Amino acid sequence: DEKNQRKLKFDDSEYLIDSLPDEAKQLIAGLRAADAQTKMYEDTLKLIAVGKRKMVDDLKNILSDIEPI
Repeated sequence: DEKNQRKLKFDDSEYLIDSLPDEAKQLIAGLRAADAQTKMYEDTLKLIAVGKRKMVDDLKNILSDIEPI
């Protein structure tokens, strides 16, 4: 039953994944892995940015009581 099969939407077309050649299936798996890695690194960068903002705020607080030269 076509409704229950996994589909690929690509360039405004749809394909049944199970009917594609193995090389295409491997490329799809690779693209999914790349997407997952990209998301993971984007989340990591967001966390780093939050930490950096906190450090900048902490430094501002410390320097606010110190006379600049």
